[in-house]
Amino acid sequence: MNALRNKVQLIGRLGQDPEIKTLESGKKVAHFNLATNESYKNADGAKVDETTWHSIVAWNGLAELTSKFLAKGREVCIEGRINYRSYTDKNGNQKNVTEIVATDLVMLSSGNRSRDMIADDSEPEPSVEPFAGSEPAGRAGKGRGK
Repeated sequence: MNALRNKVQLIGRLGQDPEIKTLESGKKVAHFNLATNESYKNADGAKVDETTWHSIVAWNGLAELTSKFLAKGREVCIEGRINYRSYTDKNGNQKNVTEIVATDLVMLSSGNRSRDMIADDSEPEPSVEPFAGSEPAGRAGKGRGK
């Protein structure tokens, strides 16, 4: 049944450099946008390219790694979960947000090299494996067999 949990995998390119903040609690959070592309032929047979933008959030150790190793245009594979939240802005308007909370990340391109992997110890690995991200308190490792 683990396969039926809230889980998403995206491959795309960063639309901006990750923005990292340290919260009052000391936790770190990184925000960035990821563009995924899809191509198809419409009813007239013409090729149509569509880009979808996704808001990505990474916490703690994964947030630090994204700020060190990711940059605008970099191709990555993100694994995480979909999170929905709402808030009231300064003008009193209700805002709804859909975002992907990243739990794992694989770097697929970096200039001259491809399919790089940077582990938690910040050294390149010879094989491609995702680095495990940290989640907010109370969520880390739940239901993941860790």
